[in-house]
Formats: sequence, structure tokens, C-alpha cells
Amino acid sequence: MIDPLLKSYTSDLAVLCVEDDPVGAALIRKMLEPLFGHVYSAPNGAEGLRQFHQQQPDLIVSDLMMPIMDGIDMLREIRKSNQKTPVLLMTASLEHVHLVEAINLGVSKFLAKPLRVDALQRALFAVTRELYLERVAEQARQQEVELLQYRNRYHSLQQELAQAKERHIVSNLLETQYLQHAEQGGWLVDLVQQPRDIMSGDSYSVVRTSDNTLLLFLADAMGHGLSASVTSMLATAFFNYAVQGYSRGEPEFAALATSVMSFAAQNLLEDEVFSGLVLELDPQRKSVQLASCGMPALLLARNGRVERIRGANPPVSAFLPPLQLQRIDLEGVSDILLATDGLGDASTREGGAYRERLSTDLLGTATTRELFAQYRSQSDDSQNDDDITIVRLTAVATEGQRYCFTAPPTLAGLSYLQSQASQQLQAAGAAGERLDNLELALSEALLNAFEHGFLRLGADKQRLMQDDAYDELVMAAAPEQGVEISLELILVPRMGRLQVWVEVADPGPGFEVPQRPDRKPVATATAGRGFMIMQRSVDLVRYNPAGNRLLLMQMFEGENTLT
Repeated sequence: MIDPLLKSYTSDLAVLCVEDDPVGAALIRKMLEPLFGHVYSAPNGAEGLRQFHQQQPDLIVSDLMMPIMDGIDMLREIRKSNQKTPVLLMTASLEHVHLVEAINLGVSKFLAKPLRVDALQRALFAVTRELYLERVAEQARQQEVELLQYRNRYHSLQQELAQAKERHIVSNLLETQYLQHAEQGGWLVDLVQQPRDIMSGDSYSVVRTSDNTLLLFLADAMGHGLSASVTSMLATAFFNYAVQGYSRGEPEFAALATSVMSFAAQNLLEDEVFSGLVLELDPQRKSVQLASCGMPALLLARNGRVERIRGANPPVSAFLPPLQLQRIDLEGVSDILLATDGLGDASTREGGAYRERLSTDLLGTATTRELFAQYRSQSDDSQNDDDITIVRLTAVATEGQRYCFTAPPTLAGLSYLQSQASQQLQAAGAAGERLDNLELALSEALLNAFEHGFLRLGADKQRLMQDDAYDELVMAAAPEQGVEISLELILVPRMGRLQVWVEVADPGPGFEVPQRPDRKPVATATAGRGFMIMQRSVDLVRYNPAGNRLLLMQMFEGENTLT
């Protein structure tokens, strides 16, 4: 009678029976077939070895003494590649030498011949029970691995969704534009963020209001990861909501800053603190209003020197005292640097904190990328586990050697403007690859002014090019009397370097660079391809809100002829 429990252990297994006696082999098969899913047979050890490699059974039942290759020799060969498959060894008499070697080769059980059903079943019960338990354990391990993989995929998806939400909340609406002054010049925002986790404790928002004012929010929540990110994201989302319909002015700014910081305070845990600032830059009045809570000092580059403006408020906690506001005059200011403490607190390779070098590097660089490169050259960024956000507000130069050129919107006029700018740049000492790149970007800017400012080309450009009608339209273009494209070139000496500003203006209604959700220009869209070429060629590219002025900035190393 077959034990149901034994049957439950063996029904999914395959067994190999190796026996040279045909009668004995038939009897053993009769005992095994009701129990196992598959029963394979071999008349000697050599055939048993071949069958083992071919069929990969779960269990071997083998005679000891057989012709060609006995059970010990077969097992010795099997163990060269397989140490786990259990073996039941049948023998009429087991000598000591065979016993020792069989044990060394991992024989699970010895069965006396002639073989009895009850003895075989007891041996099979012991061996297959171990196999069953191993399989159950392996299945459990596999399920744990699959569950872990599922959880990792789930968590990864959640992190990606959270990061997408973070990118949606964080915004820099002046990433590609500049805040044009009503008379001349303006301001642009240059921003770099270096998060340490997929969710950052740093956050920001840059908004241009309807009355041409710049509003900026910068947040640095305590700690790392999800908790810090939730705090900064909540505050940033509230800021984005609160600035809707904002009108400049001191009472309005005080109300905005107070509401943002109060909202942050209400959403902090008891032991949390939050650093943040709200800033309003008014290009008409050339002034800044500031509410800074626990943030590093703001740096101003004014007339070639750096001023440190310390915040007037402690970090935000569950208790928020009345905010102290600060007003800053921007006369003579070329750059304003705001950064979270991950930048200034970083240790330099020579010892000390990087904030001790920050003022010098602000004057010696023109973009946040340059400044961040200086930081990395002096500090081991891999050892800094704090998020870094750098916001640089740069004034478009209005002082320096200024050259203004105008030309009719024709191909000849574009060539004239290009050559005049190139002559002045070479005369000032600009040369090399950076001059080539600036001239490439300028060529794209002039072509954009021609296409959008004069020809009024938009989405039709692609169709015209596909129909081979673009060249004919360009060659036949005849400008109206008095319609011109202007080019303004400003050359500014800066710490032994040459800073070049180029602004190209056209009389057209302007263009719009469509944005993907990640706020990158679309290369196939109107003006998108040219804008991307310009971005790759020069240090900074911006356009005014109307889209009819393009601004380029490029730095040149070495001596120049400006005094």
C-alpha cells in the first residue's frame, strides 16, 4: 500500500533506476512507477551516467555491483558535476572499502538486496521529504525575491511619479527668457541644482509677473529624502498659488512673504526647521525686496566688489515671529547670488568651507555652470551629501564698449551685421573656438530675426522647405522702407577676461519656443532647432517676453584690447 504522504513528496519527481539484473530491474520499476512522475532505467553504470546527464533526474536508485561500470564509479563521475542529487545504493554485501567511499561520495541511504517494498518506501520517504522541503524553501525564497522585485519596481515607479510631480511644481519661468527693462538692459536668471536623492530637500520657483517684476522663492528643508522634499514641495506649491495676480509693492510683498512662511511653519513637525527666502526684483526701480529665513547670505557683485547681505530672520519653525523685510538698491549691481547651504558649507580640499572662496569665484565667473565648476575643482563633491541649488540673477550689461548696427532684413543685410560684429570682436581680442561658436550662434539669431521678424514665418517654414519653396521666398523678399534688424554688441572687461553681450532685435511680432513637459525646447518646433544650436554654442541664450529680441552672452579668456 502506498503512503499518501510519500506520494505527495514523489509525484512531481523523476527517478533513475540503474540495475543490471533484468528481473530485479523490472521489480524495482514496478515499485517506483506508482510513486514517481517519471522513471528512467539503465542496465549498467555507463548507461546510467549517460541517462543522468540527459534526463537530469531528482533521485537515483542504483545497484552497487554491475558490469562495464559499477555504482561507485558511476557516482564518482556524477559527483564531478553534481553534488546534490540524492542516491540510494542497493547491495547484497557492502565491504568496508565500498562503505567508506560511498559515504564520501554522498550516498543518502543503503538498501539491502533482495529489496523489500517497505524498506524502499522508508528510504524514499526520508530522502524525498528532504527534497520536498528544499523545494518548498526554494519556492518561498523565489516568492520573496519576486515580492522584493515587485516592491522595488513599485517603489521605483512611485519615486519616478514623485520626481515628475516635483519637476511639475518646481519652475523657472525665466529659464529661457530675460526680464527686459523698459529702457535698456534687463535681468536674467541662471540656475543650477544638484540633488543628492531622487527627492530633493531643495526647491525653487521663479516667476515673471504681468507688471514685469521677478518673484523668486528658494527653499531648503531640513534633512534629506522624502520628508524634506514634502516640506519644500508644499511650500513651493503654495508660493506658486499665492503669486497669481500679484502686484508689486511693499505691502503686497510683505503679505506674500508672510503667507508663504506661515504656511511652511504650519506644516512642520515639532522638531523640524525650514530655511527659505522670498525675493522681488523690480527692474524699473532697480531694487530688491527680500525676506530671508535662515538662508545663507546673499552676495551682490557691485562695481567689481562683493557685498554680503545676511538674512534678517531665523529659520522657520513651528513658531514664526513677525518677518523682517530688507530692501536692496541695485545701482551698479551686475550679479546677485543666492544658494542653499550645501554650497557654502562644503569643505574644500585645502581645508575650510567653500563660502570663504565664494565671493572671489562670483567675480571670476559669469554663469552658474562656471561657478559650480570652480566649486568642484576646489571641493570633493562626492563627499558632500547636501543638496545644492545655485540661483544667479545677472544684469544684462548696459556699460562697456557699445556698438550698434542696423541693416535691412535681407540676406545682404544679415551678412553685413555678421561681419561688423565679427570685426569688432576680433579687434577686441576674441579668438579661437569660442569666437567660432559665438559667430555660429549669432548667425542663427540673425536668421531667426529675418524669418520671424520680416518673413513672418512660423509653422509654414517646414512646409515651404518640403515644397522647395523656401529658397525662392527668401531670395524674392523685398523689405519695406524703414524696416530694419538691429544688432547691439557690448564688450565688458571682467577680471582679466572679456564678456560679450549680443542682442539681436527684429520688428516682428515675436516667436514662441514651444516647451516639452520637462521645459526643454522642441527641436522640430518653430525656432526650436536654432535655439538649441545657440544654447550649445554660447554661455547663455535668452529671449525677451515678446520673442522679438534674442540675447547671447559669451566669455573669452586671456588678454583683450579693452581698457
